[in-house]
Amino acid sequence: MAGSRRVLIVEDEVLIRMLAVDMLEELGFATDEAGNAAEALQKLKPSGGDYVLIFLDIGLPDKKGDDLLKEIRAFNAAIPVLVASGEAKADLKKRLDGFAPIGYLTKPYDQDRLSAALAALKVA
Repeated sequence: MAGSRRVLIVEDEVLIRMLAVDMLEELGFATDEAGNAAEALQKLKPSGGDYVLIFLDIGLPDKKGDDLLKEIRAFNAAIPVLVASGEAKADLKKRLDGFAPIGYLTKPYDQDRLSAALAALKVA
């Protein structure tokens, strides 16, 4: 049931966030949205255990995605995080692999690549 499979999408670019919402909802997930790190933390802290995935844009305007990831891990070490970025995957892995479970999705992405990334994180 979609209601029990909720994803928090953290993306500052509205059109990209809308695309992610559409793709994830088409895959059967319920979605919540945050346009910056402060909104994400506000949504995560009261119900952090309710999400099956955090879909995180690493380049946020108010806080580096790396720093947000550290804060998320401080109160929920187990939730899978799918990092979406235009950066090279190898560079991201060097910086972020210590935050497992974590997956990577290079922008731009499509439904097939998103589905594969979710499957690799065992969230699909």
